[in-house]
Amino acid sequence: MTWLDKWRALEARIDGLIRAGEFLALTFQVNSGDAFNVVRNSFLPELVAISAEIKQLGDAYSSELPKKAYDALNKYIALDWHNKSFKSGSVDIQALAPLAAFRSEFSYLLRDAEIEGRNLTELAFEHLRRQLVVDEDIRKKWQTAFRSHETACEKLGAVHLLSHGIWAFKFVAPGGATDLVFGDPIGKDLGRVKRTARAFVLTEWKLVKRENNIEAKAREGRAQAAIYSGGVLGDTELNRTRYVVLVCELDLPVPDDVSERNVVYRHVVLPMQPKSPSATARSKKALGKS
Repeated sequence: MTWLDKWRALEARIDGLIRAGEFLALTFQVNSGDAFNVVRNSFLPELVAISAEIKQLGDAYSSELPKKAYDALNKYIALDWHNKSFKSGSVDIQALAPLAAFRSEFSYLLRDAEIEGRNLTELAFEHLRRQLVVDEDIRKKWQTAFRSHETACEKLGAVHLLSHGIWAFKFVAPGGATDLVFGDPIGKDLGRVKRTARAFVLTEWKLVKRENNIEAKAREGRAQAAIYSGGVLGDTELNRTRYVVLVCELDLPVPDDVSERNVVYRHVVLPMQPKSPSATARSKKALGKS
């Protein structure tokens, strides 16, 4: 389960408590007393549990949450509403108002174009990896491109990503952000590009001809991607995530993500002779025994 899935489940729990609070507030209009101590015995324990889950979410995913959302989470926890002195009655139920405000703010801040664009990009690459497994025609096109030149793979990859709404580009000085298909600066036709793209993603494509060269190619790709200062394509550009795509003959281990200067460099391995995950695991296990 991702942090976004956990938040959605937690958000539903928060919504349930707030709805119950709204119902109780209506009953207080008829009778302001709390003879059964509903606020203390039911609402307070749930508020404490929810606050604990919110804190756990922040602790577990501090590096993945958008900064503004993470700051809002910490601000709510610091206010310590769940440890305020609860007695009973309509006044104490007002403590649910800050929780409702937090839920609204946090959900809004999570609607980050960076997250949506990154998720779309991950989906597009996973789709491509699976196409290479099951579609012989597509696999042959990629194998031909692999034998031809790096730019041939760039073009195939860019067209595939665009089918998912992702406009992939690379940085080429002095032209800046450059289209992978036509090789033109994106800025020349930025209006049309923005109308068609859901996100802009900086990519560096590298051919890995030797198995023991994958880390070196990954470093080379990161170094080239790091030259780009970012931000010139507007708020749909992924400023915190860049991709180094390693096109190789065999299904090689994926290099770990690298974080530098507030940018995460993710690596994607595209094998021309792909294996199923179970077969890859068996191969790695066999290599470990040898």
